Amino acid sequence: MTDRIIDFIPYDHYVTREELVNLTGFSDREVRRRINKIRTTSPETVIISSSTQKGYKRPSTYKELENCLKESRARVRQEFAKQRQLLILLRNKDQRGLGV
Repeated sequence: MTDRIIDFIPYDHYVTREELVNLTGFSDREVRRRINKIRTTSPETVIISSSTQKGYKRPSTYKELENCLKESRARVRQEFAKQRQLLILLRNKDQRGLGV
């Protein structure tokens, strides 16, 4: 068995984290750690995920890359909106309570 998780991520279909845990013997946390490491340190090795297709795969078309980028940008916008809300609350913490 290989310790390279990329060997278990196909081009033709999505594989779930649970499947990767079963295929590799790694814990769920280790699967996520290794995928994140590939994504941040190996720009030539792309792993995509999708909110509609559960799991991970390697892209086989430019359309898949475009869709992944579109989803990623939407998530970033949502995170920025959440951060903006938190910053506003923290800036005004002395003026009002949290309403709890």
